[in-house]
Amino acid sequence: MFRDVSDVRDRCIGRSTHTLSHYVAGKLRCFLPYSKGMSRNLATLGGGEVWRSREEPQSELTEDIQKARMKDMPVEDMQNPFVREKTQCIMCRYKIVPDYKNVKLLSQFVSPYTGRVYGRHITRLCATQQARLEKEIMKSQSAGFMPYYFKDVAFVKDPKLFDPDHPIRPHRF
Repeated sequence: MFRDVSDVRDRCIGRSTHTLSHYVAGKLRCFLPYSKGMSRNLATLGGGEVWRSREEPQSELTEDIQKARMKDMPVEDMQNPFVREKTQCIMCRYKIVPDYKNVKLLSQFVSPYTGRVYGRHITRLCATQQARLEKEIMKSQSAGFMPYYFKDVAFVKDPKLFDPDHPIRPHRF
């Protein structure tokens, strides 16, 4: 009789979709005896037709099974264990405010060979602290507290706050 949906479409060209769904439902009822409680509307999903049920599925779970299921449910007020700690730069962590008169601190962020200020990818400072630091270094240099081209010899052997040879991301020099 019908091999697939295309046979039905070929036979019902020109008919409305309502008539088509009734026609198909009537023809399929002889093949599908369990289709009595189903609706006669066809829903199209991805090009194929599927039956939609008018009846809601009956829950056959007893109260004991539902209580056991509730015990297995995840705890609602539990925090996410996979959340990473918010990383802070060293100046934010210790609440250090850069000042142009604190030459010992400012010289930590200046290259001893060129006098250039190290970038954020090397110093690991946040954007606001890096901007403040550069502003204070320029202010200190213009006031005469720091040299422009070389690091002061007194501060060369100070402990390092970061390793300029191993930046977070590679750089061009």
